[in-house]
Amino acid sequence: MRFSNLIVIGGLLASLSACERPESAQDRRAREERADQTAHKAGEEAYRAAQKTKELTREAVEKLRKAGHEVREGWEDAKHNDPDPDPPHRKR
Repeated sequence: MRFSNLIVIGGLLASLSACERPESAQDRRAREERADQTAHKAGEEAYRAAQKTKELTREAVEKLRKAGHEVREGWEDAKHNDPDPDPPHRKR
C-alpha cells in the first residue's frame, strides 16, 4: 500500500510541476507593455520607410521628366536637321 501511495504522490507531483503556473496580472501587463513598445517602434520605422520611399519616388519622377524633355529636344533637333524630311516611298 505504501508503494502505491508513493507512486500516486509522485505522479501528482510530476503533473503539478509540468503545469504552467498561472500568469500574474503584473507579468501579463509587463508582457503587453513590451509588445506595445515593440509595435510602436515598428510603426515609427514603417513611417520613416514610407517617407523615404515618397522622397525617392519624387526624385525618380523628376529625373524621368527631365529625360523626357531631353528625348523630345533630341527628336525635334533631328527632325529639323534632317536633310531629306520626306524620303521617297518604295514601290512594290
